[in-house]
Amino acid sequence: MSLATSGVTAGIVLFNLTTGITAVASVMLAVFILAMVLFAVAPLFSSTWIGQQDVTSTATSHAEPSDD
Repeated sequence: MSLATSGVTAGIVLFNLTTGITAVASVMLAVFILAMVLFAVAPLFSSTWIGQQDVTSTATSHAEPSDD
């Protein structure tokens, strides 16, 4: 009886540790890529994000006077 029960359980539950890790990693990678795409596309569609890149680039492009 235990063989039949374990065979049915193995047939119903098709889970493997490697399969589980692969599934979780795939979901995390998809979420990460989606977040990066949203951050890259946000300035194109949002008025509050427009010009944010210009502010950071102009702030870092000014050279500080040296005390030589």
